[in-house]
Amino acid sequence: MSIKSKSIIIALLCMALPTLLWGQNTPKFLVLTKVHLNQKAEFTVEQWKAHEKEYFEKVINKNDLIVGTTVLVHYYSNDNSEVVIATSYRSWEDIEKADIKNEELIKLAWPNEGTRKAFFDKQRSFYTSEHSDEIRAILPNTKMLTATTEQVYYVRTRHRAYPENGKAEDFTARMNDYTQNVTLKNSLLKGYYPSRHQWGADSRDYVEAFVFASLSDMEMAVEEDEKLTKAHWPDEAKRKESLKELNKYFEPWHGDAVYKHVAELRKIPAPVATAVAK
Repeated sequence: MSIKSKSIIIALLCMALPTLLWGQNTPKFLVLTKVHLNQKAEFTVEQWKAHEKEYFEKVINKNDLIVGTTVLVHYYSNDNSEVVIATSYRSWEDIEKADIKNEELIKLAWPNEGTRKAFFDKQRSFYTSEHSDEIRAILPNTKMLTATTEQVYYVRTRHRAYPENGKAEDFTARMNDYTQNVTLKNSLLKGYYPSRHQWGADSRDYVEAFVFASLSDMEMAVEEDEKLTKAHWPDEAKRKESLKELNKYFEPWHGDAVYKHVAELRKIPAPVATAVAK
């Protein structure tokens, strides 16, 4: 299956969606598609990049309904054939409209039916028939990337828990407190993408993507988070209690994956107002 009208991203579940203050062009939904490179086919990485770059330039970059697109490949994950394509949209309606516009742009770019078929037959040959799709709602406190250089994406997946004494507003306040005073103050963090389940396999998923310039920066960021946590809660007893209250909203396990950003295959969102939580 072609990835021409697909896309990706990273996810999160909350008890209730926090109140958002969105700029007009701020993306609100992410479509995540995971495809797999065909390990049995004979092609080079450069050939794959060149073919997909042509598609990006002629279709994705010209579709104004698509806010941004990022392509990630395996670095440290459980499948070295993974390719994750992430696309953001301003509205739910734009997801379907963008697919229709992609088809129009495809016919404009390759008006000859034979040439068009040959291009997409070759594109399909890069991948196996296996793929998966999810739609996520983008949450507040996103830190958007603007650079196109190589980046490392650390994706942490947690599952939400629902304690009897838990409240949606309490979770939102505690999550915002930690994110705004620790995560977003980390000088090594280049981008941050939290999202929640909208359409997918597991409604409990809470997924955060942390973007760093390198693996070494990713490792050093852990130490900086610890320093920022102590600075925000200097009293040890209050710090432990605050983190305990936040962590009760999550199951005591998480999953990790690290991906590499493909710099040549990216549509950068135009500058927009930052989404914040009340």
